[in-house]
Amino acid sequence: MFDETLMDVARRVVEANREGPQATREMFKTLYAADVVSVEAVAMESDGGDASGAGREARGHEAILGKHDWFDNAFEVHASSSSDPFFHGEDRFAVIYELDATTKATGTREPMKEVGIYTVQDGKVVR
Repeated sequence: MFDETLMDVARRVVEANREGPQATREMFKTLYAADVVSVEAVAMESDGGDASGAGREARGHEAILGKHDWFDNAFEVHASSSSDPFFHGEDRFAVIYELDATTKATGTREPMKEVGIYTVQDGKVVR
C-alpha cells in the first residue's frame, strides 16, 4: 500500500485539475512547496513578452502561475480530463492530462496529451 499522505496529495491535485483553472491555482497555494520546481518535457516558447512561458523549469508559485497565465493566453481549452493518479514508489505519482484546445494565434485545434509526474515530500509537491 502507498503512503496515506502521498495518496491524499495526489487525490487533491486531481480533484483541483478536474474542477478547473481557478481550483488549480488555489491548489498551488496549499499543496505545492514554496520552492516547488515544475519541469516541462521541452523548453516552452516565449510569447515575446515576459519570460513566463520560456524554458523548461519554473521555480516557485509565481513562476508556475506565470506559466499557467502564458498557457491561458496562448490556448482556448474546449475540453479537458485528468486520469486518476498512478503511484510509483514512496514519493511519486503521475497523472495523464488530455486537452482539446485551439492555439489562439493560428486557430489550429488539436488534441493534447501529457503525463504529469509529481514528487511529494512532507505533504507538499516539490517537483
